[in-house]
Amino acid sequence: MTAVAPAQSLTERFSFAVELVLRGFSLSLPKDRAVAPFALATWNRLRRLVARFSALVAAIEAGRLSTPRRSLAPERQPPPLSPESQIQPQAQEMPVPKAYGWLLTLAPELNTRVGRAQIESLLADPALLALLAQAPQAGRILRPLCHMLRIPLPQCLRLPPRPRRPRPAARCDEPKPGPEARSKRPKPIWLRWPKSPPLPRMEQAPGFARPARTGTGPPGG
Repeated sequence: MTAVAPAQSLTERFSFAVELVLRGFSLSLPKDRAVAPFALATWNRLRRLVARFSALVAAIEAGRLSTPRRSLAPERQPPPLSPESQIQPQAQEMPVPKAYGWLLTLAPELNTRVGRAQIESLLADPALLALLAQAPQAGRILRPLCHMLRIPLPQCLRLPPRPRRPRPAARCDEPKPGPEARSKRPKPIWLRWPKSPPLPRMEQAPGFARPARTGTGPPGG
């Protein structure tokens, strides 16, 4: 009899998919020191997503998931900088890409595409759908990953549309400004230029007759 492999958990499947993406990302980047800070920041960001997902699943399984309460925390004053830290130059941080599917564009390797397919299949798993129903905050972990890898957001991860801000209604009882009030408004600059002086009239020479106007009707009319 053949032994049946145990089914992988959501945490293991998610971690394996992100590991494939990281492997393709490391193979696609050039061996250059200039891109080392960007590569390290991307690597740590994906690792943090895996750690947050694992902690969330563990909290749900242990029954320790609670709805966070928003409380106004007192403002903390930053500690004064030491003279040594002020002298040392700060490292320039590279801007984080924000384009849709930027990670898949930078790392079009087979490992990245396989990891992307693994995440797509995970988003359609009923176990993950049940997790999202119980803990909607998991969408904060999955939505950025979908944006990086150009994965269309499923219905379970889409946010409701934001309500539009109501425009201030015009008051009907407020009288409209009359012509006197309108005339007091400053004129635009191009209307402030002085008018050009009138052109002198040309006198006609004696014995000169103006030509008759030609009509457009039929001849002999």
